[in-house]
Amino acid sequence: MVAKQFKISGLILSLSMALYACNLPARATPTPTGAAALFTSAAETVQAQLTFAAQPTPSPGEASPALPTPSETSTPSPTPSATSTQTPTYTFLPPSLTPTPVPCNLVKFVKDVTIPDNTEVDPGQVFVKTWRLQNAGACTWSTAYTLVPEGDNLFSAPAAVPLPAAVPPGGTVDISVTLTAPLEAGTHRGNFKLATASGQRFGWGDGTKAFWVQVKVTVPGGLVFDFIARASQAEWKSGVGSSFDTPLSFGGADSDPNGVAKIKEGEWLENGSISGKVLLTFPKRAFNGVIGGLFAPYLVQSGDLFKARLGFLAGPGGICGVGRVTFELQYKEGSAYHTLGQWEKTCDGSLLPVTVSLASLKGKTVQFLLIVHAHGDFMDDWAIWSSPRIER
Repeated sequence: MVAKQFKISGLILSLSMALYACNLPARATPTPTGAAALFTSAAETVQAQLTFAAQPTPSPGEASPALPTPSETSTPSPTPSATSTQTPTYTFLPPSLTPTPVPCNLVKFVKDVTIPDNTEVDPGQVFVKTWRLQNAGACTWSTAYTLVPEGDNLFSAPAAVPLPAAVPPGGTVDISVTLTAPLEAGTHRGNFKLATASGQRFGWGDGTKAFWVQVKVTVPGGLVFDFIARASQAEWKSGVGSSFDTPLSFGGADSDPNGVAKIKEGEWLENGSISGKVLLTFPKRAFNGVIGGLFAPYLVQSGDLFKARLGFLAGPGGICGVGRVTFELQYKEGSAYHTLGQWEKTCDGSLLPVTVSLASLKGKTVQFLLIVHAHGDFMDDWAIWSSPRIER
């Protein structure tokens, strides 16, 4: 009896504890938020899709399985809606192009048929320059169109050269002109254009640019002007002081009272040597007499130098006299005279070497004068120019 009561009491106690446990508050499951909520929602959605996909496909004639009702489907946690950024849409419209009108007259240079740029020519050389040109304009070039020099006419070109034939738009023509090279050494360019029958000039590019001929004028080096070789063609005069009023005949007698200008050779010089060809210039036999020779025009080039040795004829063995003079080198440009150098000399047993740069006269055509001034008395003034020349 006691045992039975104990069993009943234990059963009642077990039931009481079970009931108590049921009444305890259950441990709350945390609600996912943020990224966790997104993953949870995605997982539930995938699970629902897998569950639906696992349903058997009904055979023809069978009823389709019932879809879960909203109450049977898990409702995912709401996800924050992302702010959508719309990419702007651009509409590209082709530009409205206005065709550029082709000018009536326009040149396109094709090539140099003759005398390419920087061809070497001699001073004063005559040559024929030929260009090949294309009509790049909209108008036909008639034979009334001409080739004309533009700017300085350095090559002595004709004022106008007619085109040899009519040239339609797109056509080409070879046009030639006879030219003369400048005399001065260096690189020279001459510009040209075409001209319409009315004289309107045009070229290439935008129509204003000239085409050209460009050459290099080369001159020989060494001896380029020999005063002794040219002395007989010079104009000789004598006088007193600075006045040249007496014409002289070249090669006159040594005793001419008006002075002497002539070539001497095989004579004793003051330095004891026997001369080759030297130019004797004895001034007028008067107090402060003078003699001078004006030579032919000469175009001075780059690098030109005047050179000579100055002195006196002497007696046998080079015995000096009492000669005393001033040698002078002048040049005449237009009507003006300019002095390049003066050298006083006495008969002292040596010849005086002189060198004068002509750089300041480069490109100029001048006439040189060789002058000798007596210092007072003219006794023994047998003044000579040994090897007077221009070298380059």
